[in-house]
Amino acid sequence: MPSRVDPSLCVRCKGTKLLCGLPKCPILERIKSQAGIPKTSLVEGPSPPSALVGEKGYPKVSVGPMVSLRELDLPERPDLWIRRSLSYMISRFSSQVYAHFRTDVRRVDEPQVEEVRWALLSEVPVEMEAKLRRPPAPRISFDGLLTPLGPTAPAERVKLAEEPKVPTPIERSVYDRDLGATEGVVELYRRGVDVYSISKVLSLGSLGVRGRRKLVPTRWAITAVDSIVGNWLRRLVERMPPYAGDVLLYQSSYEGNRYFVVIAPGPYILEIVEAWLPRGLWTRSSQEAHVLINREHTRIGLDYMDGGHYAMRVAVLEKLRSMRRQASVLAIREIGPEYYAPVGVWQVREGMRIALSSEPTRFEELDEALRFLGGRVRFDLTPILRSSRLLRFVRRWTSLEGFLE
Repeated sequence: MPSRVDPSLCVRCKGTKLLCGLPKCPILERIKSQAGIPKTSLVEGPSPPSALVGEKGYPKVSVGPMVSLRELDLPERPDLWIRRSLSYMISRFSSQVYAHFRTDVRRVDEPQVEEVRWALLSEVPVEMEAKLRRPPAPRISFDGLLTPLGPTAPAERVKLAEEPKVPTPIERSVYDRDLGATEGVVELYRRGVDVYSISKVLSLGSLGVRGRRKLVPTRWAITAVDSIVGNWLRRLVERMPPYAGDVLLYQSSYEGNRYFVVIAPGPYILEIVEAWLPRGLWTRSSQEAHVLINREHTRIGLDYMDGGHYAMRVAVLEKLRSMRRQASVLAIREIGPEYYAPVGVWQVREGMRIALSSEPTRFEELDEALRFLGGRVRFDLTPILRSSRLLRFVRRWTSLEGFLE
């Protein structure tokens, strides 16, 4: 539950009046999600496959698999998760026990790490057994980057109960100890492996040259893969001719997240706008939208590190690569109070991908597209447009193109 909710409201509301302004009571949702938590120290079941490497205490970290307490009715595929409701996804993640143990990040060949590694690299769910030191603590915690974390318990041992099915490109990367980690990430992506699977490979210390492999905290691995893949895509895109057609506006939404992408004629420039609306997840006491702006232009990367922004960047660059054109892009994520619990950066990436795979609205002029966009978003876009470097550059570019013609 967001810590900023006034407890006095909860006492008066008791989950019935929604006085906090959220569409559902986080307390009741958490209670529902914890129903059926076993009071046992032996957990058996399928891993989706999923695991977590923590960052607390680095280089001594917690690592372990997620073991589902129920039959898995949805694959470990975020492109399918985005089609399900927020409450469903919370229930899914909260029914998985995180059975963890501590180890040094350099001990990538430790037997228990090996068990977790091969379970995680499987392309289908794999049965696991976990002997816990105590029954799992009934809890669910939320994070803006990671998926929700359900019941947890320290494990005496974890082991595979069946043979995993590992895709050939991933298996090759595990055994190739002469290929650097960055090169390995790019090679897997080139071979059609999605960024979700690649981040798992990197996280469990399965990429890199002999003697230098390490476990990578899951949070770091997700953003690192998005950054590496994005840099590779950018180099490809910048060698392509500039886009010179209509101004395109793409849109999509997911549980209070709304995505808008404007693709305009010009060289590659990316401007990301993230607007958190009032009375939302992190803006409980605010009366105005909180807006973040990040930019990538010329040879300069994004202004600052943000996992969600790197995920948006990958989706944009994938679209430009498919168009075989570089272009100037304004990407907006608007987050409303309907998004009452964060489920991970995957929904940002998939929300953008859905938007960019939809049929765009076309405009002859950039200003026409921006006026249309200003009437769709739920915050004041004017100050952002006035300060936008991208829009100033695109207007100059358009004028220059017209003059040359």
